[in-house]
Amino acid sequence: MMTRSPITHAGFASLAALGSLISLAAITSSPAVAQQPGASFSLTVTQLSSTNGQLIVCLFREKADFPECEEGDGTWRRTYPITGATTRIQVPLPAAGNYAVTVFHDENRNGRLGQNFIGMPTEGVGVSGNPGGMPRYARSQVPLAAGSTITIQMRYLFD
Repeated sequence: MMTRSPITHAGFASLAALGSLISLAAITSSPAVAQQPGASFSLTVTQLSSTNGQLIVCLFREKADFPECEEGDGTWRRTYPITGATTRIQVPLPAAGNYAVTVFHDENRNGRLGQNFIGMPTEGVGVSGNPGGMPRYARSQVPLAAGSTITIQMRYLFD
């Protein structure tokens, strides 16, 4: 005959914690919370000075990487053609959340932001939230989800 050991208060606490973890796992994996494959957001880039070159768009999930546009953990980089003074593009979205977004007008198509001898950009730049002056990560963050729309205004320092 098998005897059952009594469930103690600690046993109930462990079962409750396990139940909470199972519930949390079910919630975080549900389609309502998880990003859909192929999800994207709409980006409108305004005030481009010409249709020469290409646009390089970067999404930053981490402050440590901002504003350097090097793809890696927490940073995604994509290149797009310019279709006019205002260009609209669909940008893949890794997951819903807060991101800082940068755009630069790579006029010479070398894949890098042109800079003068003191490090000032010689090509157009734009940042989400359109802050003036040196962009700060906190001021540049915007909430993005599938279907979101944002507009970034290009700025040219030496035009």
